[in-house]
Amino acid sequence: MASRILVNRGISDPGEADRFLNGTLNDLSPPFPMKDLEKASRRLVDAARGGEPILLYADYDADGATGAACLFLFLSELFPGADVRIHQNHRTVDGYGLKRDHLEAAARVGVKLIVTVDGGVTDEEAIRWASGAGIDVIVTDHHLPGEVLPPGFAILNPKQKGCPYPGKDLAGVGVVFLLMCGVRRLMREEGAFPGGDGPSLRKYLDLVALGTVADMVPLRGDNRLFVKAGLEEMRLRARPGMRALFSVSGIAQETVNETDLAFRVGPRLNAAGRVGDATRGSELLVTDSFGRALRIAEELHTDNAWRQREEERIMRAALAALESGPPLSSLSAIVLADAGWHMGVLGIVASKIAQRYHRPAVLLQINGDEARGSLRSADGFPLVEALSGLSPLLTRYGGHMQAAGIALPAGNLPAFREGLDRAARTYASGRDGAPRVEVDARVPLSGISGRFMEELERMRPFGMGNEEPVLLASNVRVGRRSLFGGEGRHLKAELSGNGCRFEAVAFHRSELPSGPGGSLDILFTPQWTFFRGERSLRLRLIDARPSQLPGERAMQGF
Repeated sequence: MASRILVNRGISDPGEADRFLNGTLNDLSPPFPMKDLEKASRRLVDAARGGEPILLYADYDADGATGAACLFLFLSELFPGADVRIHQNHRTVDGYGLKRDHLEAAARVGVKLIVTVDGGVTDEEAIRWASGAGIDVIVTDHHLPGEVLPPGFAILNPKQKGCPYPGKDLAGVGVVFLLMCGVRRLMREEGAFPGGDGPSLRKYLDLVALGTVADMVPLRGDNRLFVKAGLEEMRLRARPGMRALFSVSGIAQETVNETDLAFRVGPRLNAAGRVGDATRGSELLVTDSFGRALRIAEELHTDNAWRQREEERIMRAALAALESGPPLSSLSAIVLADAGWHMGVLGIVASKIAQRYHRPAVLLQINGDEARGSLRSADGFPLVEALSGLSPLLTRYGGHMQAAGIALPAGNLPAFREGLDRAARTYASGRDGAPRVEVDARVPLSGISGRFMEELERMRPFGMGNEEPVLLASNVRVGRRSLFGGEGRHLKAELSGNGCRFEAVAFHRSELPSGPGGSLDILFTPQWTFFRGERSLRLRLIDARPSQLPGERAMQGF
């Protein structure tokens, strides 16, 4: 089954399929072609050996926190007593990117080297100031660069022009990991590790895996191998911060998987920057005290619950604004703004709106004369390319093709809304706008078994670029059903067919269609679920239609 699904996904070469299913860290791309890696490694080693204060200037999200924690712990292991500090911006006070006041504060305490984590590649003005003040800046980033790179000491970004490193979709923490590889090789060549190769980097892959999954980069190539090995590391020996996050998330360490990281651990770690002081995230990950880690994790758990309530409030307000505004059919892009919306959750709500309406979505907070917020793409619309064309209206922008952040004068909102809508309409012109679900294979319910699941497990980790397989089963009967979750938002049902019976759940759905004969064709993903130590199979429903008439294609309509 796994081989059939791989072929359907375009992986037909036997060697490529074998690396996909059985790849190990030995299959990683060599890190050393990364542009500026040797130069950055040399400067970092010299600074650590010379006792220079080193500031890690990290983004406020989980990618930034894990990347900063990786480099902090690695340098502390190599150079005990090294003066390494972590700074993460406050999302609502500072916003994104390097800020002049923080750079000035660093200069006052003698910092001569700054390493950015998950940011910096578009901070030309701030890095120019730092260079003029005698501070070397090593940029580690994975966002799309602008036309002009900042005048940093070294730029590590696989997306920059002239960088031969093949893995262009690394998360920020992945770029940091390559820098760690460069530092270790440099020291090994200098004979710093007599009798050995130096510290193992495997123990840092738990952090790389968490940051990679939380940042939703494609889980193909090196990213997939990072996450696969990182999950193995977590299950064997989790650091105090990880154990604390597992504890408050209700996750068993020995069975943690990428879904847990994406939907339970990552959101709690991200809550550090969404709701309050982002440095709690990196502090949680670097502490060697489980008690301290648990106190921070419990605080983030509380913050995440608040974030969920705030997200629901803003979602309701956004939907109400859409209902009272122009007809949705007239909009190719959705742009909404409000003074009462919290910056920390706008990206999440924008993502949900983009998924629901299959249009690029922008949610902005208006604060005085400025509007700031988040954008999410839909159906492949190239966000950053579109923002580049609208840059005269913006004071700041940056991000990926799928997600971005902007700031602009509030007075420019009408022109921005019109310009983005025009760009989205042009992009959509001639395309089939109907959302489609890619079906990986057709399987009778009798084919869903433990052995079948073993085959699918070989395709893990699942995520962006390697989504969980979507399967089709026909002529399925629906038995008992019930609602669960807050306000009965989710559906649980008993499904049967081919002599088999399964429990199924459909999230954000309260009913199933009915048709002639009462049978359904369903799209679903089979999953293991754990309760009180017992493992059982259930189906996660993606869509359902009344069964097709004889002779019709069962996939029709999906």
